[in-house]
Amino acid sequence: MKKLLPIVFALMVLVTPSYAQFVNPSKTCIKAVAVTSGAQPRGVAIDISVVVTDGDGSVYVSTTPYTEIDMQGSAQLAALTACDLLGINFNKHDFFYTIKANAPIVGGPSAGGVMTVATMAALANLSIKSDVFMTGMIYPDGFIGPVGGIPYKLQAAASNGAKIFLIPHGQRVVYVQETKEERKGPFIFIHTETKPVDVVKLGEKLGVKVIEVKTVEEALNYYTGYTIKKQAPSINLSRYSNLLQHLAEKMRSSTLNLLDSVRSYATPEELSSIQGMIDNANKSFSEGNYYTATSQYFTAEIKLRTIQYTKKLDNENALNTEFSNVENELNETVSSLDRYKPGVESLQILGATEERLAIAKKLINDARSSGDYTTAIENLAFAKERIESAKLWLSLMPEIKKDVYLSKEDIKRRAELYLTQADSIIVYAKSIHGIDSLISEAENSAALAQSQLAEDMYSGAAISSIDAITKAAISIELINADRNFIKSEVNSSENYTKASLSEAEKYITPVLPAAYFEFGKTSSNPVEKLYYYKLSARIAKLMSSMAGVRSNSELVRSQIAPQSIPTKTNIKVTPGFECILSIVALASLAYLVRRKR
Repeated sequence: MKKLLPIVFALMVLVTPSYAQFVNPSKTCIKAVAVTSGAQPRGVAIDISVVVTDGDGSVYVSTTPYTEIDMQGSAQLAALTACDLLGINFNKHDFFYTIKANAPIVGGPSAGGVMTVATMAALANLSIKSDVFMTGMIYPDGFIGPVGGIPYKLQAAASNGAKIFLIPHGQRVVYVQETKEERKGPFIFIHTETKPVDVVKLGEKLGVKVIEVKTVEEALNYYTGYTIKKQAPSINLSRYSNLLQHLAEKMRSSTLNLLDSVRSYATPEELSSIQGMIDNANKSFSEGNYYTATSQYFTAEIKLRTIQYTKKLDNENALNTEFSNVENELNETVSSLDRYKPGVESLQILGATEERLAIAKKLINDARSSGDYTTAIENLAFAKERIESAKLWLSLMPEIKKDVYLSKEDIKRRAELYLTQADSIIVYAKSIHGIDSLISEAENSAALAQSQLAEDMYSGAAISSIDAITKAAISIELINADRNFIKSEVNSSENYTKASLSEAEKYITPVLPAAYFEFGKTSSNPVEKLYYYKLSARIAKLMSSMAGVRSNSELVRSQIAPQSIPTKTNIKVTPGFECILSIVALASLAYLVRRKR
């Protein structure tokens, strides 16, 4: 009998599946590549698996060994984005990610694209090609973002059987730093050289086809042979004209009234400068660019308010009184938000309002702590006008006749996920030397999102987090970018934004994304254009996702068909399966014991 016990125990262990504790699980395994941490980076292959089960929207991550940048944010956004793209309710599933590498790696957002593909495959029961590899971060709108270390990752992919290597669009030519030693007599001089690498040509030498992709849908195509069915975009901005015109008219009236009040004591030079701003705003208004006109009136109004404060707040008592007035106005406006129930339509209006109120609060704090009268006056004037612009956006709420109401917890959860990803991209952007000014702006937006979360302004926190993601991403995308690349990115972003607005406007009225799209079109600065187009598209995608407009997402077979052995594993577990196995094992043991006797 002693000899039989180990046999039965082994039988129970072997037969009981490792994921038996999950409910209706589906598992997908995928190969990815990363760069090792340390002074001498090199590419390594890593194994990523995702198990999707019934649940409540929880995301779990296990990494072996550690990673330098937390991968929790990428995993959460991968799960959320996969669900958004497929039209699946994120809150009805749990996601378990396991990342295994043979060496400490630089983690973070660079594996986000791969994790999203794997999650979509698990959700849709698709097989993964084993000879396709990829690198690229994931954005909330499903775009693939730029990453570092591509040549090292390509070499690792080639060493592990890759035939196709997918990279983010625009990263065919990347720059790497090489450390060289030069000996002169008894001395050794170490210097670093930066050189360009064409990864497509490098791939040809390694026997790997390198392909640039823009979206996770394109990547899914290469991995599975399936893609999401798309419709031709069609956008009509005139449907937003009445709402945007309402903003512009109210801002124009406010600006002209303030101009009349300061005209008697403003200098001729000040009046001339401000009149020029107003003339430009009037021109934009006459051309139908109402949000651009609103922004131009707003800029003129800040100048006017600064002149007014400089004239009237000429002593400490007057300044303190105005501080109290502005703070009271801020608090009253914040309190007024409680009467509104968040919905898909109101999300954008409440978000725009909350974001502006959070900026105003920060400006007031900056004014109080400045220690300088002129700076305090300028910040207080800016804060006052930010509150007025927040109230202006809030005036659109009565225009919403019908809305799909949302849970505050759902908005909060999404805002937290976006903020986590924003923080991760900012850290990553710093690690690969993104553009400092954009990283700094991204940090400010992330801090603003954090402050809004702390004050239960979840709609504003979501939009500020998207803003932080956009700025941090562009700081990476524009590394070593020339004028032609930026122009190409602007054109492709404009087209993508049109498609995003077209998708959203079938079900909702994305007035805030439309406003930002218009502002991007009228800007003469290509980087500003790029920023506003991307911001517009991502907010439109947020609204579409919250509205569930992708519920009819249809996967269709494309021309690219899987050719290699799939690594997908489906697991079907019957409730109480472990109990049944135990009974069977004990029955077998009893039978064997009786037979022995």
